Amino acid sequence: MTKSKKPTTLKEWEKTCNNLDKALHSMMQDSAMDTLTIENLREQVASLEKQLTMSNGIIKYLEIQIARSKPNSV
Repeated sequence: MTKSKKPTTLKEWEKTCNNLDKALHSMMQDSAMDTLTIENLREQVASLEKQLTMSNGIIKYLEIQIARSKPNSV
């Protein structure tokens, strides 16, 4: 990080404050977008977990059906 000259005039201070304000608003907007993205990903993960649970149940059911359909061989 480079050292910058401290503003000395009112105009320089206004410019510095405006730049900081723009940076702050940009960061807040990015943060809001990140929050939306995270929430969307959480919903997708929840949906995938539900599908995985249902698929696991179907697989167990089919395994039981296959085991029942095999004749008992001794």
